[in-house]
Amino acid sequence: MKNITAKTLKIIISLWVFTILMACQSNQPKNQGITAPEDTLLKAEAKDMQWAQLQQSTLVSLREQSFGEAEIKINQMMALAEEDHEKWEYIRMAIISMPEDLSLKLVDRALEYAFVKNSNQQVFAFSRVLTQLKYETKALDLINQVIKKEKTNEYVYWRARLLLLLEQEKKAENDYKWLLKQDPDNETYISQYATLLSYMKRHDEALALLKGNEQNVDLLFRQVILLLQNDDEMAAEAQFKILQDRVVLNDLSAQQRLEIGELAFWMKAHEFSLELLEGVKTGDQVNEAKLLIANVLVDQGNYERAAVMYHQVQNGPEEHAIPAYQLEVELHRQQNNLAQAMAVADLGLTMFKDNVDLLYSRAMLHGELDDLASLERDLKQILTAEPNNPDALNALGYSWADNDMNLDLAYEYIMQAHAIKPNDKAILDSVGWIYYKKGNLSKAEKYLRMAIDGNTRDSESYLHLIEVLQQQGDQSAANTVIELAQELFPEEQF
Repeated sequence: MKNITAKTLKIIISLWVFTILMACQSNQPKNQGITAPEDTLLKAEAKDMQWAQLQQSTLVSLREQSFGEAEIKINQMMALAEEDHEKWEYIRMAIISMPEDLSLKLVDRALEYAFVKNSNQQVFAFSRVLTQLKYETKALDLINQVIKKEKTNEYVYWRARLLLLLEQEKKAENDYKWLLKQDPDNETYISQYATLLSYMKRHDEALALLKGNEQNVDLLFRQVILLLQNDDEMAAEAQFKILQDRVVLNDLSAQQRLEIGELAFWMKAHEFSLELLEGVKTGDQVNEAKLLIANVLVDQGNYERAAVMYHQVQNGPEEHAIPAYQLEVELHRQQNNLAQAMAVADLGLTMFKDNVDLLYSRAMLHGELDDLASLERDLKQILTAEPNNPDALNALGYSWADNDMNLDLAYEYIMQAHAIKPNDKAILDSVGWIYYKKGNLSKAEKYLRMAIDGNTRDSESYLHLIEVLQQQGDQSAANTVIELAQELFPEEQF
């Protein structure tokens, strides 16, 4: 038996005394005792008091991570909740705060209560809880039960999103089609379905769905994104200009400012981007906005102000602070100030010990400084924590291959990374390079051609392919690649 705290004991004694008093009063003659309505009121007040005490003590248990005690109290709250939707909402919030094994057990217990089991809204709410707990399949089973009883837009939309999480795209598409039949002008349904079609590589259908919605900022934004994904930069630029004209700053939410502000950054509309992002003033979104503002400032060459922004975000929550350290590392690296970049990486790792993202950033700096031993140390540390980290596997394998070291193990690491991310351009380059180092020139050419296909950002794969073609004695093919590379990267020598 768990030890009973003094506070819990006090509550139990209070309730026990109250129960005795109630029993004594119930034995009084009717003309001297409490009337039935007053008796009912007192019982209700007693339940409310018990609920409030349980609510408070559960919160304390969760804060102290006394999960065994919290489980007992949540079960007691379920017994008191009856048909009160607000009480069940509090119970769900408490369950989400519990460890995985206990949370699932509590959800199963809640679903045994008749009120929960027979209420579509309650079952739907617990489906959402299970999704937050990463039990998507079980969550889908619950929402399917609800939809069999009552097919509403709310329930079907939730199922469509769940089906996407479970990579059941065709079933999700059927749900979106049904939703659009019910509400053809719903911008959320249109946007989500267009995103799904794009994910399924049906870009033309996605664009056709979005066309004719130029008055809607969100759908116009989605059009520009899809056009960029299709590499139709001219059409994207035209639609982006329409978007700029349609935007009314005061009508935008913080999330819209972030999304359109980031798009404006990629479209090189720097002043428009800053105007949007500087208007974000609330919550965690402020840190996201500052990171984007810093990126705009870097693009404008205003490195000092960008560094100030990064420093501000580095004092915030981990999810934003770590990217801020990485971006500042990249800022100094671009200025060829590798010593300062290393100092920032070291500081970040002091604040966030053994963080794999910061370790990777530092490892790449070690590589630029030709410090192979330190690069190996950091990448191996990542692989100790995450043995299937494809970026670390690829980086370590490539570094060995490039230095003609451990070629068999380098091949193993690179091919493991390729299995995890088969379409990644950097990894395809590494596959080609390890085949070149092992003397298989035909396979080297095959993978390096895959690496340069549609690759307009990284010149290294072009250099590797040129070298392979020259080793094969095919200077004509090498010249063709040189001409393409010079067109794409005019500032580099090939």
